[in-house]
Amino acid sequence: MIWLVLSFGFTFLSSLVLINRAPAWGFVDVPEERKIHRVPTPRTGGIAMACGTLATFVVYLGSGHPWPPIPWQTIAAGTGFMSLGILDDRYGFHPRRKLLWFIMLGLLAAWPWAFHSPGGSSYIIHLGNWVLQAPRWAAYPILAIWFVSVPNAVNIEDAINGYMGGFTLILIVVAALMGVNVLIPAGALAAFLLLNWPKAKHFLGDAGSFGCGFLIAETLLRAGGNQRPLLALVLTAPVSMDVGMGIIRRIRLKMSLFEADRATCPHHMVNLCNQSHALATPMLWANAVVIAWLAFESPLFEAGYLAMFALALVLLNRASLFNPQLSCGSNG
Repeated sequence: MIWLVLSFGFTFLSSLVLINRAPAWGFVDVPEERKIHRVPTPRTGGIAMACGTLATFVVYLGSGHPWPPIPWQTIAAGTGFMSLGILDDRYGFHPRRKLLWFIMLGLLAAWPWAFHSPGGSSYIIHLGNWVLQAPRWAAYPILAIWFVSVPNAVNIEDAINGYMGGFTLILIVVAALMGVNVLIPAGALAAFLLLNWPKAKHFLGDAGSFGCGFLIAETLLRAGGNQRPLLALVLTAPVSMDVGMGIIRRIRLKMSLFEADRATCPHHMVNLCNQSHALATPMLWANAVVIAWLAFESPLFEAGYLAMFALALVLLNRASLFNPQLSCGSNG
């Protein structure tokens, strides 16, 4: 528990410093047509969490604990996603320019899971009552796509105060219940949320959304998602299904796939809640909790709930197709 408290404290102090320095350093999110905040807000939440996590880790090692058994590829890929996000927050790269970096980082992150995981020469996959064996070379690109997709989905869904920070915290708590040690990132996320919801003093920024996405992707694999892919897909369904609907919407509206809009599920929820983040965000959190709970308690009810969620997304997306104001956006 001490590591959770230390991580919380270091992240909170880092947040206060970075919020104060954000304007001078150019890390401020300026309101524009496709965004729903109305005042310039620091986007330093991800950097603060990185600082808090790093400081806690230094104390952890300095107190005599051994270096954890984390592959160097995982550390390098996580650092790469965060660094790319920091640079994007500062300089605003076009999504097409980031795609190559995402692919390289995804391939790097997937390497230890594809080639160093247990199972001999085959990759073991559990699909319900069936156990499948796949060649490792075949599993490698699928895992790389996973590591590319989740951070980008989190970045797209990071549209309202608290949603993606809380969503990440929910999933790593689920992983903790499955035996994964997540005390340090949990403390950092809790400190971020304290200053982000209901009224945001800072945002995740791309550094935070890419970092949270990588944390989700990596942690769910450690919780068994590498051998139980359906579980990992179900737990991330609130973001992946909405992003999938968004791709369909963009194709039907003949928009660029890289073009942002105000028709994601978080945007719709804020509209339904009369522009109240304080109400919209907990409802989205509750949806994630229900999906996670049903994933373990009742696969049958889980399938029914996801079907209803998909239907709701279809109806919301149909509404946006007939309301151009919801689908306006700009490259970002």
